[in-house]
Amino acid sequence: MHTKHGIRRNFARRAATYDAHARVQRLMADELLRLIGDAVTQAQKILEIGCGTGYLTRALRCLNPQAWLVAVDLDGRLIRTARNKLNGDHRTTWLVADGETMTRGAFNLIISNSTFQWFCQPGETLKTCAERLTPGGTLAFAAMGPRTFHELGASLKIAEAGRASPVDIPAAGFLGRDAWEDLLKQAGFVEVCTAGRLLVLDFPSVRDFLKSIQATGATNPHPRPFSSRVFQAMLAAYQERFAKNGSIPASYELIWALARK
Repeated sequence: MHTKHGIRRNFARRAATYDAHARVQRLMADELLRLIGDAVTQAQKILEIGCGTGYLTRALRCLNPQAWLVAVDLDGRLIRTARNKLNGDHRTTWLVADGETMTRGAFNLIISNSTFQWFCQPGETLKTCAERLTPGGTLAFAAMGPRTFHELGASLKIAEAGRASPVDIPAAGFLGRDAWEDLLKQAGFVEVCTAGRLLVLDFPSVRDFLKSIQATGATNPHPRPFSSRVFQAMLAAYQERFAKNGSIPASYELIWALARK
C-alpha cells in the first residue's frame, strides 16, 4: 500500500475521535502561532498544508479575519470536519489534495502542523514551498521528530528479538531538527530558525497509550499484523523497562521551524 494512501486512511478513520485525543498536536499548533507572531496577522494569502480537523485553521482565521486562506488535506472527510468549525467562512478555500505536490498560487505564509513528518519527499516539497511563497514570505511548520515514541520502539525490538525482519515504528524514520535545517537551507530559505522540545506524557497503561495514538490516526501507514505473543511481549517489555510510579511514559519529540524566502 502506498504510504500516502495509508496516511489518508488512518487519519480519515479517526476524524470523529481526533480532537478529543490530539492534545500534543494542539500544543504544537499553539506554540507555532506564538513563534511566528505577526507573520499571520500581516499575511494576505495563507496556505495551510494538512489542515486535518481544522484546529489550526480556525486559529488562523481568528488571528486574521481578512486573509484569503487555502486549507489543504488528503481526505474529504477531514476537510468537511474542518469546514464545519469555520461555519462557512467565505474567505477560505478547501482543497482535497496532496500538500507535497500542490503547485498553484502564491502565498505570504505557508503553515503546517504535525504533517511534515509524514512527507515522502521533504526536500523537494520544501523547494516547492519556496517557489509558492512571495518574496519575504514565511514558511512555518511544526513536526514530530525521530525520538517520538522511542519507548514503544525499544519495547517492540525486545519483543521481536530473533525475528528475521523486525521493523522500526514509523516515528524512527522522521527527520530530526538538524536535518530539517539542512533541507530548508538547501531549498533556498534564509533566516532559518528551529526549536525543539522532548515532551513526555504519562498514561495509566501501555494499552491506554496505544488507544490514544490510535484515536488520532497517528499510526503505521503500512500496518502489519503482530502475533499475540509478540504483542504481549511488547506490553511486558514496555512495562518492565519504562513504568514508573504506576504509569508509563510516552515521549514526543517536537520540532518547530520558521524560514523566510
